[in-house]
Amino acid sequence: MNNIDIVSLNILGKPEILVADHQSVKTAYRKVPIEADNIELGMTSFAGDMVQDKKHHGGNDKAICCYNSDHFIKWKNELGFDLGPAAFGENLTLKGESACERNVYIGDRYQLGEAVVEISEPRGPCFVIGIRYNYKKFPVHLQQTGLTGYYLRTIKPGLVCKTDQLVHLSSHPEKISVMDVNHVRYHDPENKEWIQRLVNLKELSADWHEMFEKKLTKL
Repeated sequence: MNNIDIVSLNILGKPEILVADHQSVKTAYRKVPIEADNIELGMTSFAGDMVQDKKHHGGNDKAICCYNSDHFIKWKNELGFDLGPAAFGENLTLKGESACERNVYIGDRYQLGEAVVEISEPRGPCFVIGIRYNYKKFPVHLQQTGLTGYYLRTIKPGLVCKTDQLVHLSSHPEKISVMDVNHVRYHDPENKEWIQRLVNLKELSADWHEMFEKKLTKL
């Protein structure tokens, strides 16, 4: 398993009002690459990072939001959006095949500077992304492609340098990728066998675990 290169480490998303043609929202979506050499990663976030909607964001399961910059060219070609670091409000802008949703697995662990982190869930693209780019259907495009990004939980806190890598430590034996989880949620929501696998996957975040449990009881 390969390590993952980091383009930028982004924090300091301060609450602001974003306005689109179809909607407006108060959010801390827009983050910026840090200038400091080191920053503390705690159990729920990087020091100084801000979350406006604490009902749907933040907490240990969502300590770090990641997005692969390799996808930026796709969105540029298809939708005309110029995208750069923190384009999706992510804390870590990544690059390379090793960072793609099909190549990262729920429960896989990485060393990040002094910290240890674990893949916890896909990012569920929300309406704020549509407001940020004044394109209401953008979250749906992300869901349909599975190129959603993903979250890391903190296993061990510590200092992180902006030049660090995500150094692969261990692979989960189930090998269920972020793309697999997205596929079940958005394209195969009645696949009982797969949903049972996700319910049994204790490393999947509490929110997604609960969602799939509810789906399972209805099948």
